Amino acid sequence: MNISELANELGVAVSTVSRVLSGNAEKYRISQKTVARVQQAAEKFHVTPDPLGAGLRRGKSGIVGLLVPDITNSFFSQLARAIELRLRSSGVAVQLCDSAEDPDTETALLEKMLGRRLDGLIIAPVGMSSPALLEKLRNPTMPIVMVDRPLPGLDSALVALDNRSAGQKAATHLLEKGHKKLGCLRGDPGSESDQDRFAGVEDAFREFNIDPQSLISEGGSYSREQSVAAARALLSAPERPTGIITLSGQGILGLLETVRAFELKIPADLSVVAFDEQPWSPLIEPPLTTIAQPVDEMARKVVQILEQKLNTDTALEPREVFAAELIGRSSVTSPREK
Repeated sequence: MNISELANELGVAVSTVSRVLSGNAEKYRISQKTVARVQQAAEKFHVTPDPLGAGLRRGKSGIVGLLVPDITNSFFSQLARAIELRLRSSGVAVQLCDSAEDPDTETALLEKMLGRRLDGLIIAPVGMSSPALLEKLRNPTMPIVMVDRPLPGLDSALVALDNRSAGQKAATHLLEKGHKKLGCLRGDPGSESDQDRFAGVEDAFREFNIDPQSLISEGGSYSREQSVAAARALLSAPERPTGIITLSGQGILGLLETVRAFELKIPADLSVVAFDEQPWSPLIEPPLTTIAQPVDEMARKVVQILEQKLNTDTALEPREVFAAELIGRSSVTSPREK
């Protein structure tokens, strides 16, 4: 329950509840009886004053912009929803834009969003910087928090995954099962997150005393078409990998489509580890081994940092990095003897 719902429950104004919970009841001459009612109900329903909502109500619009690279990507839709729910509970609305994984569209959308009366901006970037983009973000007109992918060349508040460690976890899981010939279906090799994930896979190879040069990698973008083309290239290799890691959430769809076209079986013919836990990951046959990101925790930290930037004069740009979790399921097994 939020402050608005509590006010409705008690039959009083939202401002009355807000003033009581913020300790301003006496200033606004609110009766002791009303104060007691509000405090008792707030304790019962676990309602507390929210500093972000209060900050936005001080002469601001109460709208925060959220720019994501692809809302059809399950990870970004889950992240956007988690952020929106947290902001909504504070009485803050979200203006959502989708850059469609296109740097030019991203720059154009940012120009429009920065020119509007927004109180803050949360950006999950495409992941590739350009002089025009950096120029707009280095001296922003509002507080900005980056999420998921860093933007090279920009020192800004960031909430992200430890992508290198995540890539290492994915590869280690396969190597521990006895796989030596692995393939990586990459997202966009030009993005820093993809580069870090791939570097983590190479770290795991070195840890197992296997030459990283034996890795096979394919992929040029996050699109379905590119994912299918990359999967076909991996599965058509002269020495086909016994295990494949998809380094993006979208890549698994292209891989599964191609595995079916090649009439292969998972895990009998191919073990698979996919980045990003999907709602359907445990439901398909076989259930899919995934590298899961802590979406809710990341959303909470994004909103918390934005709150700090809105309500203080701090020049700090904090960077929070979260660890991934490997969820092991039956899409991975030891390679079959040939």
